[in-house]
Amino acid sequence: MQAKFALYRLPNRIFLKKSPYAIIIPVQNEAAVIGSTLDELREIMPPNCVISVGLNACSDKTRQICEEKGVIIGETEHSGYGWGCRAAIEAVDQTCDPSAYVFFAGDGANDPRDLATLINAFESGEENFIIGIRKFELRSWIDEFGRALPNLILGLSCAALGGQFFHDLGPLRLIERDLMKRLDLREMVWGWTIEAQIRAAQLGESIRSVETSERPRRAGEQKVSGVSMKRSSQIGWEILKAAWRTKQRTE
Repeated sequence: MQAKFALYRLPNRIFLKKSPYAIIIPVQNEAAVIGSTLDELREIMPPNCVISVGLNACSDKTRQICEEKGVIIGETEHSGYGWGCRAAIEAVDQTCDPSAYVFFAGDGANDPRDLATLINAFESGEENFIIGIRKFELRSWIDEFGRALPNLILGLSCAALGGQFFHDLGPLRLIERDLMKRLDLREMVWGWTIEAQIRAAQLGESIRSVETSERPRRAGEQKVSGVSMKRSSQIGWEILKAAWRTKQRTE
C-alpha cells in the first residue's frame, strides 16, 4: 500500500546538504510533549545530526509546534508507527543525505544522552543495526512489570522467529541507510520494530545490542504501554502476527 507524504520546511531554513545521522521521530497527536522533547534533544544531540518528525494522522497542533521548532517534517494521513517512520525518512532523504537513521520516541521516553551510546557502537564496530535494550531497575520492577513482561515475551518471540537472541523490542535504534532500504519494511502499524529485527536476521545481518535507559512518558496519551490489559493483549497479538508474516517472507 502506497501513501503520499507531504514535506514541510520553514522559510529560509538552511539544512545540511549531508548529515551522517537523521533522528527519526514518528508522532501522532503529541502536541502536549513534542516541543519539550525536541528542545531537550537539541541540547544534547551530536552536532552532525538532523531531526525529522513523521506526523501520522495528526489532528492536533503537533505540526504547528514542529514548524516552530524548525525541524524537518513529513506527513501522512495514515495512522501507524511505521507510517510515521516512513514519512520522516522520505522527508529527510529529500533534504539531506544521511548515512544512518536513529529512531527516537516523541513522548520523552528516550533519553537523548543514549544517542552517543548508539552512535559510538555503530562507529566502533562492524554492525549496521544497533538496538537499544531497555534496562529495568530492580527497585522499580513492580511498577514496570506490566510493560517489561510483554516486551520480554515479544523479544523472545522475535528471537525464535529470527534466529538471533533478543529480549526486548527497543524502539531506540540505529539502522544504516542502505540496510534500511534492503529491509523493505511493510508492517506499518504495530509490527514495524519486530519486522526490522526479523528481516535483518533473515538477511544475515548481525544486530548489536547496547543498554539504554527508559523513562516514563512526560505528557500526552499512551498508545501502546500503560493502556488496558485487554488493549495491550490485542496489540501484542497484532505484533506477533506481524512477526509471523515477516517470517514467511521469502524475498
